[in-house]
Amino acid sequence: MSKIPYKGMPPMVWAPQPPQLIHNARMIIVGYEADRTALEEVLPTGLSPHANNTIQMNMYEIEADQSSGFGGFSLTYLTVEVDGHDSLAGDGTVAIPGRFFAYYWNSSPRVIAYAREGAGIPAMPGVRTGTVDHGVLTSSLVVEGQEVIQLTASVTDNPAGHLGGHLNYYAHRQIPQPFGGFASLSELIELPLPFTVDLFEASIDSLKFSFPEGHPAGRLTPVSPLNITSLLYGDVTFTYSMGRVIRDYLEEDAAL
Repeated sequence: MSKIPYKGMPPMVWAPQPPQLIHNARMIIVGYEADRTALEEVLPTGLSPHANNTIQMNMYEIEADQSSGFGGFSLTYLTVEVDGHDSLAGDGTVAIPGRFFAYYWNSSPRVIAYAREGAGIPAMPGVRTGTVDHGVLTSSLVVEGQEVIQLTASVTDNPAGHLGGHLNYYAHRQIPQPFGGFASLSELIELPLPFTVDLFEASIDSLKFSFPEGHPAGRLTPVSPLNITSLLYGDVTFTYSMGRVIRDYLEEDAAL
């Protein structure tokens, strides 16, 4: 008996096919130390936090002509650096830990549909805004009308080099059974992402989380005192790649 292919949820908005290209997005990607217990709790089976206990937070926005099919949007995500899944950049000389999508907010229903259906990324509505005034970048994320992340950075247009390579991203794609309580699909997805970036000099001045009390993303707030473990500020070209299944949790459970 042949299996009926999964055709996705009934489309509320049109979403393009993978992969998709983003060109010269001016990003600020901040690595900061978070509580290790909180990192362990957000990761699925088989992934462990990297020893540096780092969250990589990315914030950017683009115009429609910078994407191959998404249109314009703004984005903020929090990813957990994971152990044992490094990728390479800089002609194989730079190791970069893999990153698991913990939280992801986007202003575009089209991109939210693409991310959730294509890779199980936990995409939710949210708006990032960023302004630069006299060399100070103010970047914020607003979710449900409330500003929940605030970042300030000293930024320049002074070139700081060029980098190209791959990043390994991971997501836990799940679809619940209709009656709830159990999953009918539960997979660990890997998204190998090629990128190039023109870097500029920058430094972080402040990073604050102000999620409502009890919001799960508030568990990933930076430790105090703030420990910035890495910083990338630059124009990034990359693909929203096609995901590949590297673990099927339901199949593994059935084999036990």
